[in-house]
Parts: sequence; structure tokens; C-alpha cells
Amino acid sequence: MNTYMKNLLCACIGIWFLVSPWVFGFQTQPNAIFTCALLGSLQFVAALLALGKSGKKVWQNWLCLVIGALFIVVPNVFHLDLLAFTSFVVLGFMTILANYSNLFPEYQ
Repeated sequence: MNTYMKNLLCACIGIWFLVSPWVFGFQTQPNAIFTCALLGSLQFVAALLALGKSGKKVWQNWLCLVIGALFIVVPNVFHLDLLAFTSFVVLGFMTILANYSNLFPEYQ
């Protein structure tokens, strides 16, 4: 998968994180909504800014990698149900892997 597609995938995952409070029904937790909206929006914008870029100096990929790690922690902080927990962990890990491969393309 090329760099463009990985960043596009991360942008789509960012949108998923943005709408996930309403999909999984935890919209009654304002802190969880704010966290998902902020981090999902940041991931979406950073991934779009990183389209087609790779290498260790691309700060957008570093930001998305950190956000992916934060999304692994989010379901533990807000005590989300099993389906939301699984979704956040799997998609957070996918975000980390995609951005890691963009940061270090010489090791592929």
C-alpha cells in the first residue's frame, strides 16, 4: 500500500473516531464526546496534510501516530462497552502501524 493510501485510510479512521460517540451510544458522556471530536478531527486534518509524504521529518505522521496511541487508551479512561473498546483498540493500532510505515518507509 502506498503512502497516499495509508494517509487516506488514517483520514477515514479519523472521521470514524469523530462520529463514534453516536454510533456506540456514549453521547451522554460530554468528556468522551469532546475527546473523540478533538482527536478524530486532528487525525483527519493531519492525515490529509500528510497525503503523499513519508519520512521521519513529516510531523503530521508523528501526530497521527500519537493520536492512534491515545485512541487505544480512550476506551479505558471512559469505560466504554466491549464493541467500542475493540473498535478503538483495533483502529488505533491500525493508525499507529500505517503512520509508522510512513515514517520509516526504508524498512518495508
